[in-house]
Amino acid sequence: MTYPIERLKRLAEVARKYNVILVSDEIYGLMHHNNQHVSVARFYPEGTIISNGLSKWCGAGGWRLGFFSFPSGLRWLHNAMATVASETFTATSAPIQYAAVTAFEGGPFLDDYLVRVRKILKTILKYIEIRFDKLHISYPSPQGAFYIFPDFGFYREKFLEMDILTSKQLCSRILDDTGVAMLPGSDFGRDPHEFSARIAYVDFDGKEVLLASDELFSEAKNYDAFVEKYCPKVTEAVKRLGEWLTQ
Repeated sequence: MTYPIERLKRLAEVARKYNVILVSDEIYGLMHHNNQHVSVARFYPEGTIISNGLSKWCGAGGWRLGFFSFPSGLRWLHNAMATVASETFTATSAPIQYAAVTAFEGGPFLDDYLVRVRKILKTILKYIEIRFDKLHISYPSPQGAFYIFPDFGFYREKFLEMDILTSKQLCSRILDDTGVAMLPGSDFGRDPHEFSARIAYVDFDGKEVLLASDELFSEAKNYDAFVEKYCPKVTEAVKRLGEWLTQ
């Protein structure tokens, strides 16, 4: 989810009034499905530190080059953090440095890539949402990135009969019975007895999907067929989860 602009403005007002320094983690910002990410730094530039990196928006999992962007008035904090970092991190590997130069220079190639990635992720999400709705699984509809946070509360009584009492137990049981891996909602601060989880839906060949993504922009586009053809592990996981729940 992303903050509405009015809420960002109100947060900025409070932070400015009380001289609070904000750290805004925007590593998923460019993954907003409609490219409408707005930073709180727009409304509180003098007191906002932005953190970002390559691994998420660039589809470069494991290529852990991150950065902080400081306003000029927080140079004292920038210098202190740089001192600590110099004793903590070693040099970034050459391949990641070259990738970072390409990524942060941007240009038409990166713009086209991001348009395609947003379309792909939005298409996969819609495929999942349609099937989750039929299974009475509730969720906040994601506005970006590549996760969905379902609540399986509709099946609570059945779970209790199976001695499944927590989200951790639920995820373990589903993994054992179906091979579908999820993280329990309790890992994200939810009540352990709430049957929620987080699912990432990026288990597919990224290169193959990108090369085929023209199909999503053609007049004869068939979204379901695209997901089933190029994201078979995702569709199989949704199918197995549905069968488990309905049984």
